[in-house]
Amino acid sequence: MLRRSVSVLSSKSFEYAAVTKKRRIKSWQLHEYGGIDELQLGSIRLPVIRDPNEVLVQVNAASVNPIDLLMIGGYGRNLFQIQRNFENELPLTVGRDFAGTIIAKGHKVRDGMKVGDEVYGFIPLHKQGTFSEVILANACHVLPIPKQLSSIESTSLVYATMTAWSALFIFGNLVSKQTDGLRVLILGCSGGVGTAAVQLLKSQDCVVFGTCSSDAVSLVYNLGADCVFDYTSPDFHKNVELEGRYHIILDAAQIGYQNIPKSWKYDTYITLNSPLLKSTDSYGLMAGLAYSASDLLDANLRAYKDSSCVKWGFFIPSTRGFEFVDDLISKEKIKPVIHKTFGFGKLQDAFKTVSEGHLRGKVVIDFSIDNDCNE
Repeated sequence: MLRRSVSVLSSKSFEYAAVTKKRRIKSWQLHEYGGIDELQLGSIRLPVIRDPNEVLVQVNAASVNPIDLLMIGGYGRNLFQIQRNFENELPLTVGRDFAGTIIAKGHKVRDGMKVGDEVYGFIPLHKQGTFSEVILANACHVLPIPKQLSSIESTSLVYATMTAWSALFIFGNLVSKQTDGLRVLILGCSGGVGTAAVQLLKSQDCVVFGTCSSDAVSLVYNLGADCVFDYTSPDFHKNVELEGRYHIILDAAQIGYQNIPKSWKYDTYITLNSPLLKSTDSYGLMAGLAYSASDLLDANLRAYKDSSCVKWGFFIPSTRGFEFVDDLISKEKIKPVIHKTFGFGKLQDAFKTVSEGHLRGKVVIDFSIDNDCNE
């Protein structure tokens, strides 16, 4: 039914609004915050293009990110509501990246982007997400799928690599630094963001160190890491210390600057687990912002004694950043690492896999599979 609808819409491009009320698609939605069981697969109306810069995309694949798991529980709802202009937050579709086919476009979308094009991209955190058969995306967050990759491989790279880029290039200021020989330690280098960060840094000629469990060491070395520390080793803390001072420590494992040994030396510690969204959820907007600012100030007062600093890293929906990342992906300097693929009907199982942790790359949803997961 959906594919017949798509063929009609494709031929009419933007002139589809009159028939949207009769078109319905499948979408995973939350009607209240809670656990994974709150995700419900239902039928909704086909989205309508209201912004002339948007494209309508039939989704072929999307990946599951830790932020999706957090948002199911209501994470970030207070700050995201400001960006949503206080529109109804529920029902909510999560999912941040996608690969698929353009089936309609707004009249301001560039001529080079056509109906029928295979594309991949991302959706900002405050927007309705990608676990839906058809989605709306801003054209500036969409690019053609790299020729050497499938939809599943493409979507596995988007959000994780953009998160790594945001943390390192924006918050770590690699945009303006000499990266050749820069020493970077990645905590949790075998997960989605970690594997992306290893490859991103090696493409810039950095010296890359990483931490992971013993069963992932060979994987990370194969991605190009210069030195990998097995955190199950009894000498783990000492081995990290003996390598000397790091220009950057990227915490992709939610360890926390306060929990690493004081003997580890670094210039900048970047955490992807800031208290900002959690604090505004718990204490309200103003009190949460004040609490978070106090936490960051306290962290830097402590780090200052060792000529260090602590920064929060966030995903930034940057068009230039995505173009930079896309160029590296197209040149095969960043390759997909996929932990497991599930069918569209098994989204809850995919979330459970992500919640269990110890991933080796990304968990991806294949929309062409409705029932069983690929083993």
